[in-house]
Amino acid sequence: MTFVPDLSHDERSQIAEILDRRANEISSFSDEYRRNPEHYGSVELALTREIRRLRKLADKVNPSPPEVEA
Repeated sequence: MTFVPDLSHDERSQIAEILDRRANEISSFSDEYRRNPEHYGSVELALTREIRRLRKLADKVNPSPPEVEA
């Protein structure tokens, strides 16, 4: 088991922002890649999985506050 120190809200927010930014960079590259008719599907799948993984990790690190029902 790995020890993970408690992170402040600000630190979690910064980490989530970095992960989201990286996912967006990969997404931008992925869009350009898909426009090329000679692309390979396995690379596209790998890029899509990495984008999802980063966004999911960002949500775990810095979850959105629960919605208040009216």
